[in-house]
Amino acid sequence: MKRTIMTMALVAATNMALYAKTLVVYYSYTNNVHNIVTALCGQIDADVIRIEPAEKGLDYAANNYAIGSEQIAAIRNKPDDAAAYPAIDPVTVNPDEYDTVIIGAPLWWSDMASPLQTFLFHYGKQLAGKRIGLIVSSASSGISGVEADARRLVPGGVFLSPSLWIRSSQTSSAPTLVAEWLKTIDYKNITDNNMNNKLSISANGHTLTATLDDNSSARALQEMLASAGPVTIHMSDHGDMEKVGILPQSLPTNDEHINTVAGDLILYQGRNFVIYYDSNSWNFTRLGKIDNVTSGNELKNILGSGDVDVTLTLSGTAGISSTTADSGKATTMYDLRGMHTAHRSNGPEGMPKGVYIVNGKKTTGR
Repeated sequence: MKRTIMTMALVAATNMALYAKTLVVYYSYTNNVHNIVTALCGQIDADVIRIEPAEKGLDYAANNYAIGSEQIAAIRNKPDDAAAYPAIDPVTVNPDEYDTVIIGAPLWWSDMASPLQTFLFHYGKQLAGKRIGLIVSSASSGISGVEADARRLVPGGVFLSPSLWIRSSQTSSAPTLVAEWLKTIDYKNITDNNMNNKLSISANGHTLTATLDDNSSARALQEMLASAGPVTIHMSDHGDMEKVGILPQSLPTNDEHINTVAGDLILYQGRNFVIYYDSNSWNFTRLGKIDNVTSGNELKNILGSGDVDVTLTLSGTAGISSTTADSGKATTMYDLRGMHTAHRSNGPEGMPKGVYIVNGKKTTGR
């Protein structure tokens, strides 16, 4: 029997890492949060950034934490003024590389520690659409103020619930508390399932990345693109609020009443693919949202005025560039990430619904 030979795109590992990465960003004065983050990173794979104040040698604990109190008061008085936030050391990070961001924060005077607020003030809008986990350390005070700061500074974040509150006296138990929290928020599944939920949208020389929703409509779109490859649709302006184009085939609908915002990807009447750059309120199906869209005007400038050809491509998948068919029965199967799935004599029968490569041919499992 001839072996099945597959040549897989070299971007596999790169893309899978790119779209399933976690960033941990934290500030720690007493090292309690540092110890918690150390326990966290012993249980997950993540990139880590420690925020440091630009001004060194400050004794934040002196005079009943007077310096920290003054900084928090300045932020409370002018939360939209960059000058109200204390300077921090420069940070080099590309938020587009991450799907999940875990914030490790000390509590100062009921609020998030000011240096960490500075980081989120500058980067929070770029975290829109990303999963946000929050870990808070405090002596005894409740953490609702820190949660409110996080939601104010990351207005478009998808916050994981619950936040993890570790009191200072519990720091030594951080490994156990962190493990329980990761199970509670279902961290493993939500990060594993995100490997293939990215969509690339190319138009006018620009490529945007979108995060697809977890519903049958978005999964059908993924399956269509996995089977057919990139799809180009001709889109036109409608109502000065959206671009609309017809997909090659109808998708299942999951209609609900939606108030759209810029970047929303909508399925209308089963076959109309819609990119919103302004608000609307109607019953239709949400497919996903373009990442890091800060305004409708920004999106309109990219898509242009009038008609435009838009190409949809799955991101974060390996892609199989060539195959050699096996003339015998199936003994090995691969999914569209190029991952070996099983040795099976009956092909994808009984496997989860999806597209598989069996004997060099794309086959659908039901």
